[in-house]
Formats: sequence, structure tokens, C-alpha cells
Amino acid sequence: MVAPPRWRRAPSGITVAPMTQDAEGNQKPSRFDPPLSNIKARAMGDLTRGESRWDVLLETAQDPDVGGIRGRIHYISGNTHRLSAWIFLEWDERDIDTRFAEFAASAQQLWELLDSLQAE
Repeated sequence: MVAPPRWRRAPSGITVAPMTQDAEGNQKPSRFDPPLSNIKARAMGDLTRGESRWDVLLETAQDPDVGGIRGRIHYISGNTHRLSAWIFLEWDERDIDTRFAEFAASAQQLWELLDSLQAE
């Protein structure tokens, strides 16, 4: 028997993940840092504007704490690498693909996210 996910559906229809508590009992978000062996990444295309060209990759990893899949976006141009936080949290890979497709339907959204990220 599979344990039910620990997510709960808020009355507004928003899905939220549980938080951990610090030593004083205050709620705080837990850090998601999966082992490299659990990460999948695949090329999703490229962004080009004038002389600027970026490869776009989607990274996904299982999050056993919430029973779902997390995803984030990587941008790579030459030796420059920028990545988002874990901005996707869905039940399975297909849902991540759907959410990414919705997000990337407008190249402008991908550019805006890229412009908001610091170079690493």
C-alpha cells in the first residue's frame, strides 16, 4: 500500500507542501537538495535574441518528502550558467512537462525569468 502524499489542498485550490520547524518551533521551508543520481535534465530548446543565445534545460527530481516531482530551469550560454529555483512542483513528469510548456508558450516569459537570474 502506498502512503498518501503529504500535500494538502487549500480551500482556494492551491496545493501547498509541508514546512519544517526550527528549534523554537517556528515554521520554515525545508531546503530541497536531491542527490545528483536522482536528477534528470533534458534540453528544451534555445533562446536567441540578436547576438545572445541560451540553451534551455529542464531539470527534474523526485521529492520523497512531498511525494511529487520538482523542476527548475537552467540557461547556458558558453561558460555562463543561470538557474531558477525549484519553480515547478507537480505529481509526475507529465505534469511538469505541461507546466513548462504553459510557461514557455511565450518566449518572453523565458527571457523575463532569465533576466531576473544572477549569473553563476
